[in-house]
Amino acid sequence: MIAQIRTLWKKDPKYNWRRLDPLKFIGQIVYSLPELGSANYKRAEFYFPKGEQNIDTYLLMPKNSTPGLVRDVHFKYCGEKLDRSSAYETWLDTVPPQWLDRCTKSEKGVDIEICCDALRLASFGKMDRLFLFTNDRDFVPLCKTLKDFGVNISLIHLSNFTNPNKLLLDECDSYDLLKQGQLELFFETNKAKNTEDADIPGMNNSPHGDIATTLVA
Repeated sequence: MIAQIRTLWKKDPKYNWRRLDPLKFIGQIVYSLPELGSANYKRAEFYFPKGEQNIDTYLLMPKNSTPGLVRDVHFKYCGEKLDRSSAYETWLDTVPPQWLDRCTKSEKGVDIEICCDALRLASFGKMDRLFLFTNDRDFVPLCKTLKDFGVNISLIHLSNFTNPNKLLLDECDSYDLLKQGQLELFFETNKAKNTEDADIPGMNNSPHGDIATTLVA
Protein backbone atom coordinates (compact mmCIF):
# COMPACT_ATOMS: atom_id res chain seq x y z
CA MET A 1 0.00 0.00 0.00
CA ILE A 2 2.70 2.51 1.00
CA ALA A 3 4.72 1.63 -2.10
CA GLN A 4 1.72 2.40 -4.32
CA ILE A 5 1.09 5.71 -2.54
CA ARG A 6 4.76 6.64 -3.01
CA THR A 7 4.50 5.84 -6.71
CA LEU A 8 1.35 7.94 -7.00
CA TRP A 9 3.11 10.88 -5.36
CA LYS A 10 5.96 10.66 -7.85
CA LYS A 11 3.79 10.26 -10.93
CA ASP A 12 0.90 12.65 -10.20
CA PRO A 13 1.85 15.98 -8.53
CA LYS A 14 -1.66 16.67 -7.29
CA TYR A 15 -1.26 13.85 -4.78
CA ASN A 16 2.13 14.95 -3.43
CA TRP A 17 2.24 14.80 0.37
CA ARG A 18 -1.49 14.07 0.60
CA ARG A 19 -2.06 11.15 2.93
CA LEU A 20 -4.51 8.37 2.18
CA ASP A 21 -7.36 7.89 4.68
CA PRO A 22 -7.59 4.09 5.20
CA LEU A 23 -11.12 4.27 6.63
CA LYS A 24 -12.50 6.15 3.62
CA PHE A 25 -10.57 3.79 1.37
CA ILE A 26 -12.07 0.66 2.93
CA GLY A 27 -15.49 2.29 3.07
CA GLN A 28 -15.49 2.68 -0.71
CA ILE A 29 -14.23 -0.86 -1.23
CA VAL A 30 -17.06 -2.22 0.93
CA TYR A 31 -19.58 -0.14 -1.00
CA SER A 32 -18.19 -1.60 -4.24
CA LEU A 33 -18.18 -5.24 -3.09
CA PRO A 34 -21.05 -6.41 -5.35
CA GLU A 35 -19.32 -4.90 -8.38
CA LEU A 36 -15.99 -6.47 -7.35
CA GLY A 37 -17.48 -9.93 -6.99
CA SER A 38 -18.50 -10.33 -3.35
CA ALA A 39 -21.64 -9.50 -1.41
CA ASN A 40 -20.36 -9.64 2.17
CA TYR A 41 -17.60 -8.13 4.28
CA LYS A 42 -16.05 -9.13 7.57
CA ARG A 43 -12.84 -7.24 8.31
CA ALA A 44 -10.02 -5.34 6.60
CA GLU A 45 -6.46 -5.94 7.78
CA PHE A 46 -3.65 -3.47 7.12
CA TYR A 47 -0.19 -5.00 7.63
CA PHE A 48 2.88 -2.94 8.57
CA PRO A 49 6.37 -4.08 9.60
CA LYS A 50 7.37 -3.33 13.16
CA GLY A 51 9.69 -0.32 13.13
CA GLU A 52 8.10 1.31 10.05
CA GLN A 53 8.55 5.04 10.67
CA ASN A 54 6.81 6.45 7.60
CA ILE A 55 3.26 5.23 8.23
CA ASP A 56 2.02 8.64 9.36
CA THR A 57 3.75 10.20 6.35
CA TYR A 58 1.63 8.26 3.87
CA LEU A 59 -1.53 7.34 5.81
CA LEU A 60 -3.98 9.42 7.83
CA MET A 61 -4.08 6.95 10.69
CA PRO A 62 -7.29 6.99 12.78
CA LYS A 63 -7.36 7.15 16.56
CA ASN A 64 -8.86 3.95 17.92
CA SER A 65 -9.82 5.78 21.10
CA THR A 66 -12.41 7.87 19.19
CA PRO A 67 -15.83 6.27 19.79
CA GLY A 68 -17.51 4.96 16.63
CA LEU A 69 -14.62 5.87 14.33
CA VAL A 70 -13.03 2.52 13.52
CA ARG A 71 -15.32 -0.36 12.58
CA ASP A 72 -14.10 -3.73 11.28
CA VAL A 73 -10.69 -2.35 10.26
CA HIS A 74 -7.53 -3.59 11.98
CA PHE A 75 -3.94 -2.37 11.75
CA LYS A 76 -1.46 -5.15 12.40
CA TYR A 77 2.26 -4.69 13.09
CA CYS A 78 4.42 -7.73 12.50
CA GLY A 79 7.80 -8.85 11.18
CA GLU A 80 10.47 -6.18 11.05
CA LYS A 81 11.53 -3.20 8.97
CA LEU A 82 14.82 -3.53 7.08
CA ASP A 83 17.17 -0.56 7.20
CA ARG A 84 17.50 1.34 3.90
CA SER A 85 19.68 4.40 3.48
CA SER A 86 18.80 7.56 1.57
CA ALA A 87 21.58 6.69 -0.90
CA TYR A 88 19.86 3.36 -1.59
CA GLU A 89 16.52 5.12 -2.12
CA THR A 90 18.20 7.47 -4.63
CA TRP A 91 19.72 4.54 -6.50
CA LEU A 92 16.36 2.74 -6.45
CA ASP A 93 14.82 5.57 -8.47
CA THR A 94 17.18 4.69 -11.34
CA VAL A 95 16.20 1.01 -11.54
CA PRO A 96 14.11 0.11 -14.65
CA PRO A 97 10.52 -0.89 -13.78
CA GLN A 98 10.95 -4.48 -14.98
CA TRP A 99 13.65 -5.06 -12.34
CA LEU A 100 12.20 -2.99 -9.54
CA ASP A 101 10.45 -5.82 -7.73
CA ARG A 102 13.84 -7.49 -7.23
CA CYS A 103 15.21 -4.49 -5.34
CA THR A 104 12.38 -3.14 -3.24
CA LYS A 105 12.26 -5.59 -0.34
CA SER A 106 11.94 -3.39 2.73
CA GLU A 107 10.55 -5.70 5.39
CA LYS A 108 10.90 -9.27 6.66
CA GLY A 109 8.19 -11.53 8.00
CA VAL A 110 5.15 -9.48 6.93
CA ASP A 111 4.39 -11.67 3.90
CA ILE A 112 4.48 -14.78 6.08
CA GLU A 113 2.07 -13.21 8.57
CA ILE A 114 -0.38 -12.37 5.79
CA CYS A 115 -0.18 -15.88 4.38
CA CYS A 116 -0.70 -17.51 7.78
CA ASP A 117 -3.75 -15.34 8.52
CA ALA A 118 -5.29 -15.94 5.10
CA LEU A 119 -4.74 -19.70 5.18
CA ARG A 120 -6.14 -19.93 8.71
CA LEU A 121 -9.34 -18.16 7.65
CA ALA A 122 -9.65 -20.24 4.49
CA SER A 123 -9.14 -23.54 6.37
CA PHE A 124 -11.99 -22.60 8.73
CA GLY A 125 -14.25 -21.65 5.84
CA LYS A 126 -14.26 -18.02 6.94
CA MET A 127 -13.19 -16.51 3.62
CA ASP A 128 -14.82 -16.62 0.19
CA ARG A 129 -12.85 -13.83 -1.51
CA LEU A 130 -9.53 -12.18 -0.77
CA PHE A 131 -9.01 -8.57 -1.86
CA LEU A 132 -5.26 -8.13 -2.13
CA PHE A 133 -3.60 -4.69 -2.44
CA THR A 134 -0.04 -5.52 -3.39
CA ASN A 135 2.21 -6.16 -6.36
CA ASP A 136 4.47 -8.67 -4.69
CA ARG A 137 4.81 -11.92 -6.62
CA ASP A 138 5.76 -13.68 -3.37
CA PHE A 139 1.99 -14.03 -2.90
CA VAL A 140 1.65 -16.30 -5.94
CA PRO A 141 1.86 -19.55 -3.88
CA LEU A 142 -0.72 -18.14 -1.46
CA CYS A 143 -3.11 -17.39 -4.31
CA LYS A 144 -2.73 -20.89 -5.72
CA THR A 145 -3.38 -22.50 -2.33
CA LEU A 146 -6.36 -20.29 -1.49
CA LYS A 147 -7.98 -21.21 -4.79
CA ASP A 148 -7.65 -24.88 -3.75
CA PHE A 149 -9.80 -23.91 -0.74
CA GLY A 150 -12.37 -22.38 -3.08
CA VAL A 151 -11.38 -18.77 -2.33
CA ASN A 152 -11.45 -16.18 -5.11
CA ILE A 153 -8.58 -13.67 -5.34
CA SER A 154 -9.11 -10.05 -6.38
CA LEU A 155 -6.06 -7.90 -7.05
CA ILE A 156 -6.68 -4.15 -6.71
CA HIS A 157 -4.29 -1.25 -7.35
CA LEU A 158 -4.62 2.43 -6.60
CA SER A 159 -3.66 3.57 -10.11
CA ASN A 160 -2.24 2.45 -13.44
CA PHE A 161 1.15 3.90 -12.44
CA THR A 162 1.87 0.51 -10.86
CA ASN A 163 2.25 -2.15 -13.53
CA PRO A 164 0.77 -5.41 -12.20
CA ASN A 165 3.21 -8.25 -11.81
CA LYS A 166 2.30 -10.77 -14.50
CA LEU A 167 2.93 -13.86 -12.36
CA LEU A 168 0.68 -12.48 -9.62
CA LEU A 169 -1.93 -11.34 -12.11
CA ASP A 170 -2.11 -14.79 -13.69
CA GLU A 171 -3.06 -16.35 -10.34
CA CYS A 172 -5.77 -13.81 -9.47
CA ASP A 173 -9.41 -14.13 -10.49
CA SER A 174 -9.81 -10.42 -11.17
CA TYR A 175 -7.80 -7.22 -11.43
CA ASP A 176 -9.25 -3.76 -10.87
CA LEU A 177 -8.04 -0.17 -10.68
CA LEU A 178 -9.71 2.42 -8.51
CA LYS A 179 -11.53 5.03 -10.56
CA GLN A 180 -9.85 8.43 -10.68
CA GLY A 181 -12.88 10.16 -9.17
CA GLN A 182 -12.91 7.70 -6.28
CA LEU A 183 -9.19 8.01 -5.69
CA GLU A 184 -9.48 11.73 -4.97
CA LEU A 185 -11.91 10.99 -2.12
CA PHE A 186 -9.42 8.82 -0.24
CA PHE A 187 -6.73 11.47 0.16
CA GLU A 188 -6.73 14.40 2.55
CA THR A 189 -7.75 17.68 0.94
CA ASN A 190 -4.77 19.83 1.86
CA LYS A 191 -1.18 18.93 1.10
CA ALA A 192 0.83 18.30 4.22
CA LYS A 193 4.01 19.95 2.94
CA ASN A 194 5.34 22.34 0.34
CA THR A 195 5.79 20.04 -2.64
CA GLU A 196 8.05 22.49 -4.47
CA ASP A 197 10.82 22.09 -1.90
CA ALA A 198 10.21 18.68 -0.37
CA ASP A 199 11.56 15.31 -1.47
CA ILE A 200 9.34 12.27 -1.30
CA PRO A 201 10.72 9.77 1.27
CA GLY A 202 11.98 6.26 0.52
CA MET A 203 -15.47 3.79 7.00
CA ASN A 204 -17.00 5.05 9.67
CA ASN A 205 -20.09 2.81 9.27
CA SER A 206 -19.54 -0.28 7.17
CA PRO A 207 -22.03 -3.06 6.42
CA HIS A 208 -21.14 -6.14 8.43
CA GLY A 209 -21.40 -9.31 6.37
CA ASP A 210 -20.13 -12.85 6.59
CA ILE A 211 -16.88 -14.07 5.13
CA ALA A 212 -15.18 -11.71 2.68
CA THR A 213 -11.84 -10.37 3.89
CA THR A 214 -9.56 -7.60 2.68
CA LEU A 215 -5.81 -7.78 3.29
CA VAL A 216 -3.71 -4.72 2.57
CA ALA A 217 0.07 -5.10 2.31
